[in-house]
Amino acid sequence: MIHPLLQDQETSVRTQISLTWAIKRAVEAKGRLLGESLSEYLRKAAVIRLLSEEEEARELSAVANNFVGAGKWKTTHPHWKNKGAVEAWRKKIRDEWR
Repeated sequence: MIHPLLQDQETSVRTQISLTWAIKRAVEAKGRLLGESLSEYLRKAAVIRLLSEEEEARELSAVANNFVGAGKWKTTHPHWKNKGAVEAWRKKIRDEWR
């Protein structure tokens, strides 16, 4: 399935970016192999980065949500019953470090 951003047929907006000569040559060479212009290759690269960062954020959020209060600790741990209890426990622990 192709992402909607890659299927966008909207008129392109002219922009300007600065590339080193080495990056420009590398992208042009890869683009030639794929039959893509420099602009097309860079548009796809931008979309790939956007999607990659969105996916990474979702994965990190899932890891965090699964870690804090995971499993039986969520209901049985005396300090992790709810958000308020976690905040009180965190404050107490930090106060003890001083």
